[in-house]
Amino acid sequence: MALTWSIGPAHGIEGGTLARTNDQLARATVAVGTLVQPDGSLRLSRCSGALIAPDLVLTAAHCIRGNPVGAVVGFYQGSRRIASAHRVAAAARHAVGSGRLASRDLADMLNEISLDIAVLRLETPVRGRSPLRLANRLQRIPSTLQLAGVGLSGQAAGTLKTAALRPLAMTETGLIIARTVGARVCMGDSGGPVVIPSRSGPLLVGVASAVITPQAPCGNILMIAPVTIAGP
Repeated sequence: MALTWSIGPAHGIEGGTLARTNDQLARATVAVGTLVQPDGSLRLSRCSGALIAPDLVLTAAHCIRGNPVGAVVGFYQGSRRIASAHRVAAAARHAVGSGRLASRDLADMLNEISLDIAVLRLETPVRGRSPLRLANRLQRIPSTLQLAGVGLSGQAAGTLKTAALRPLAMTETGLIIARTVGARVCMGDSGGPVVIPSRSGPLLVGVASAVITPQAPCGNILMIAPVTIAGP
């Protein structure tokens, strides 16, 4: 197996379900665009994220690596991006321990990748959108999870979709490894919210951190970094 996040012409959730207009998870899912200048030239990276407070967005730490010079988040109406964008005022990274797994191959892989998360503080609070509620620390592995991701279309944010996940393993630090059901996860879905569906609404347990695949750029084995935050 190989670990990859290569970008191509159109990489978002393959399969899955188009987001519905009034779906609470979809309304709290955002596109994250980050401008970086790692070697003197400007580059734009794109990921997914989740609104967790009126002025806070949770995403994967690698989505803002490389000393970002600017970042914005954008929202969706159903599966389609709307024009307005919110500027990011500050960003903070938070380390997440990988923990231990019985599988030696997976354990070695965990040591080679970043499973950290990041919190983005917006310049102005978002109105008309309900942030996702954070789940309590999990005592056991959930039976089912749901992922939302915006993907990529060319170099722009793509179509917002959701996909069911079947958890396979969980470490003592809360890292979850899951398999997608009827879908594959791709580059632009990185940082997307992973929730436990419930009658009272989705509960956020973490974000898409990495995909394990033998064939770039998509795969169906997902590593989920748990929510471990202390605002920026």
